[in-house]
Amino acid sequence: MTRIPHPHTGRKLSEPGKGSELLQGKWYAWAFWGIVATFYLYEFFIRVTPSVILPELTEELHATPGSTATAMSTYLWVYAPMQLAVGVLLDRLGSKYVVSTAAVLCAIGCILFSLADDLFMAGFGRGFIGFGSAFAFVGAIYVATVWFPPNRLGLIAGITLSVGMIGEIIGQYPVSVLTTNYGWQEVVFWSGIIGAVLGISMLIFIPRRPSWFERRFSHDDEQRIGVLHSLLLLLKNPQIWIVGLISAVLYLPMSVIAALWGTSYLEETMNIDADQSTAIITMLAVGWLFGCPVFGRMSDSFRNRRVPILIGCIGGTITLGLFLLAPQMNFATMLILVLIMGLCTSTQSITFAIVIEISPRQLAATGVSTCNFITMMLAGLLQVGIGWILDWRMTVEHGITPSPARATVHKSPDQALAQNAYEGLSAGDFIYALAVIPLLFAATIVLCLFLKETHGRNINVVNLEQ
Repeated sequence: MTRIPHPHTGRKLSEPGKGSELLQGKWYAWAFWGIVATFYLYEFFIRVTPSVILPELTEELHATPGSTATAMSTYLWVYAPMQLAVGVLLDRLGSKYVVSTAAVLCAIGCILFSLADDLFMAGFGRGFIGFGSAFAFVGAIYVATVWFPPNRLGLIAGITLSVGMIGEIIGQYPVSVLTTNYGWQEVVFWSGIIGAVLGISMLIFIPRRPSWFERRFSHDDEQRIGVLHSLLLLLKNPQIWIVGLISAVLYLPMSVIAALWGTSYLEETMNIDADQSTAIITMLAVGWLFGCPVFGRMSDSFRNRRVPILIGCIGGTITLGLFLLAPQMNFATMLILVLIMGLCTSTQSITFAIVIEISPRQLAATGVSTCNFITMMLAGLLQVGIGWILDWRMTVEHGITPSPARATVHKSPDQALAQNAYEGLSAGDFIYALAVIPLLFAATIVLCLFLKETHGRNINVVNLEQ
């Protein structure tokens, strides 16, 4: 590896441990990325927790499906616009203090959420969680751009998302069991304590950004541009929007089905209990767990980004269409179908490699966060939209005014909560509300035809001098 002179002493950089800066591509790169990836795992865990506790939350806070979804979606309404600032902050300040502070904010949000006795307080806590969580994925990708060579970006993006899927898996069945035994407030409170410990750990172990990373851009004679200008350059480029929209749709099974509506949909349409529906939704994460690194590695090896994404969009359209046939399926068939859905849609990880390759190199984190902004905005719209469609169906189709129901004495607590939270809704109502997702997947197949192929290299379609 080429040695780079130290900017202050003029000495050449030597190996770590000899008083000089750390180098790119060494074993400790995995450690630096790994601790931020663990933050992403934690963030994903607290992101999907509401999908498991939704019936209990709706009942205890005396809410309707639509109003509860609105409160829980506060996470995304804060998370999405924060993406426009996250990339800029990381590009300019580095990761050490930014991601450690973000983890502490997640911890504060969890504690506030656990203390909520109404929807406003619950939404406020979820907003705090969304603010801190906004830094997790982009932070892990940013650390990878600093400490790993460019030809590993597809693989690292895939592995990062796989780590997040472990958080999603933990946030499903284990949280269901813990909630049954200890209550959702206790589970969410201790999640906050874990976040605080993680934030302190990142502050201790993540190094400052090395000077050779800063010097990389000056060697390219590229100007430093303002914050708003950099965002506008990215947002007005059609390719950024194409990549962002494809990423957003491929992520809908995770952001809408796994994170909020999936378990309730399966319980109502398949007449199964909470444990079975949670097990089915967990298979979506299992598909991502294995699919993200595999497709990321294949994309790097074959230097082709567009083909695997196109395959993912086609597969997602088919599997989600079949997912709406849940009332006609048995438990085992649905397990397999959701696993295949997860494998297909895991190609979403490649979109982050693409956005880095079409962005100016000093705006890599800003490019990723801009893509994530588009992704989460669509997720937020659908999370809320599906909830209000269900409220509308209850009112217009069935003549029932949505209101919190009371538990009945002849049911188990879990059964009473689940049934009363969606009293008056039929399987057809849930299918009607979720049908927009496969339709959006079909539209992305067309979008893929307009996506530029980067062949695994930086083609920088954004003009800095505009």
